[in-house]
Amino acid sequence: MKISTSANTILIGLFGFFVLIIQSSLVHSEEVTFDLSYYDYEETDDSGNFFMSDESDIAFVSLGLRDWETRPTGNPWNFFHTLEITRGWVNYDSASTGTMDKDYYKFRGEVFAGYRLGDITPIVGLGYRWLYDDGGGSTSSTGHSSYDRQSEYLYLPLGAIYNPSKFDKWRIKGQFNLFLDGQQTSYASDISAGFNDLVNDQSDGWGIDFNIDYNLGDNATIYGFARHWDIGKSEIGILTYAGLVSWYAWEPANTTTEIGVGLSYKLY
Repeated sequence: MKISTSANTILIGLFGFFVLIIQSSLVHSEEVTFDLSYYDYEETDDSGNFFMSDESDIAFVSLGLRDWETRPTGNPWNFFHTLEITRGWVNYDSASTGTMDKDYYKFRGEVFAGYRLGDITPIVGLGYRWLYDDGGGSTSSTGHSSYDRQSEYLYLPLGAIYNPSKFDKWRIKGQFNLFLDGQQTSYASDISAGFNDLVNDQSDGWGIDFNIDYNLGDNATIYGFARHWDIGKSEIGILTYAGLVSWYAWEPANTTTEIGVGLSYKLY
């Protein structure tokens, strides 16, 4: 598995930030989360026709830490965070290159600031999503060689957390993710050492994220969630072979949908 320098830098920075946040909030409302989810990624061509898809094989498995609890007293400003790592297995299907099974890895980190207004706390933050498609070395059902792919999103979450005072066992969190920047790296060198690794920049897209929690008591909570990304066609990148331009390539428009259920436990 290959990880770009930019991904390493962001991951290390986020890890350090989360360590500081978690150390200061463990005595308050830090939660360990575990969930299972359905995952579906689909690309379409310029005419909107199906090009390829990756669909979870059984389920994705995620483990994380989060603090979404609003403080009912004191300063109305609250600070929240989400940290999650995911392991998945997908079935790949393409109209042109056949089918195969692949491994997925995913990381998601978000930090928020919120201002409490009674039961509702509007939030704004910064998020980073990293996904690694570990398909290099595999061969499709039609004999086509696969390669590793890395996806990075930087986005601005805008939303709210709702803690209904009359139904205090429930909590609802929703956010719109304003896409700021993205980059796709296709490791074509997995197919042949003569190819360069193709990098495509992305600037067009959006996402939504909805979560509902129910407190079971004794610090345990069950939750369900739905997430969706809609990303536009990328900028054009240059693929070379032995230093000579082979062709110009881009990432097609694509959508990602995740639906899942989970269990969390507070650490205090």
